[in-house]
Amino acid sequence: MSNKTNSKKLTTHIFFPAMKKLQLSITFFLILLSLPVRSQVKVEITLDEFLYKIQNANIEYLAERLNMEIAEASIISASVFNNPSIGLSYYNNELKSMQMGHGAFAELSQTISPGRRSAAIDVAKSEKELAAALLTDYFRKLREEAVNLWLDAVKLRQLIQIKKDSYDDQIKLMESDSLRRGIEFNRDLDILQNRVETGKLFAELADMDKEMFDICIQLTNMSGISVADSMIVPQRRNIFNEKHFDLQELLAKAIANRADILAARKETDVSKYMLKAAKTERIPEFDIFLGYGINAEVRNELAPAPKFNGFEVGISFPIPLFNRNKGEIMSAQSQLKQAEHRYLQAENQVKEEVVTAHKTYMHTSNKLNLFKSGLVKNAKDALEQKKAQYYNREIHLIEVLDAQRSYDEVLASFYSAIYDKSQALVTLESAVGVWNIE
Repeated sequence: MSNKTNSKKLTTHIFFPAMKKLQLSITFFLILLSLPVRSQVKVEITLDEFLYKIQNANIEYLAERLNMEIAEASIISASVFNNPSIGLSYYNNELKSMQMGHGAFAELSQTISPGRRSAAIDVAKSEKELAAALLTDYFRKLREEAVNLWLDAVKLRQLIQIKKDSYDDQIKLMESDSLRRGIEFNRDLDILQNRVETGKLFAELADMDKEMFDICIQLTNMSGISVADSMIVPQRRNIFNEKHFDLQELLAKAIANRADILAARKETDVSKYMLKAAKTERIPEFDIFLGYGINAEVRNELAPAPKFNGFEVGISFPIPLFNRNKGEIMSAQSQLKQAEHRYLQAENQVKEEVVTAHKTYMHTSNKLNLFKSGLVKNAKDALEQKKAQYYNREIHLIEVLDAQRSYDEVLASFYSAIYDKSQALVTLESAVGVWNIE
């Protein structure tokens, strides 16, 4: 009896301190993972707050928005009239001996460009509409990228939590059992396997933490925030994704709503106006002028003349014999054909993206339904049965750890399926050109 008591005390002194040391080491490691880097402040924000920052503080998007101001300035430039010209001249034919007289002349002229100003305004306005469509499409792509990256971060946070929960369960199992069981043949094997699993856990958590850090840095940079001061951490919430779609309706909406389709149409309009402007160039410019001159008295005895003033009106224009702007017209016609082909290609590209995105959404939905049908519950039940068998000394700890690993993998796949479906929804709505994300 005394020997058994000493044996149990020896078990407690040998095994339990080792467990405590291991637990403290891993706990310290997990605390380090949660600490901010240097002076960084972690800021947890919602998806709506994140999208607001993307729209109002993303540096690349702000730079793209300046294209609208550039287009507006182009309209102002196209709206101006030609500047008038003024000419001043003075002549002096007077010789002291012959008294031939002197005078001055002033002329005001204006160049007239028939149709060119209105054609330039039409081109500039259509280019502004094109710039607006391209800006909308740029934000559509930026929003899709940002939200999918956001979901990557939320999914990874969930997977990290699964790893941490698995560790906690493992520690609790070992602590409770170490006090209940004495030194046995299989105990050394269990401890060895536990150390192996713990080492793997260290490596996996370190890799996942580095990946999480990189994603949060990207999210912070996309928000226009300096990563030296703060780091954005996404709120742990999924988006609503219990939606059903009809593919034909989606295709019709995409053709009507996608900004790049609109941009392709506007590019065709720009090409049409540029062709019109090129044809307008065939109409020659002409100058009209108005002049007024003052002539002093001529006192020459052979040809005297009184003082008089002169007035003249005139027009001058080139004769279009050689340059009929044929080359510019041919170039504009080819550009119009190019724009029409690009529009057809844009339609085909949009249809392809919608069909592919819809298929992906249906696939992720079916995959998620598979997990909801009982796969996670079955893995959980199997784990509980293994734990019960272990407590009854029917199996080794290694079998419990295998069951725990299987359950973790199924649970991780389940949460991955949830967020994969959410990402598929984001991609699908972006492909259609609508945004009803909740």
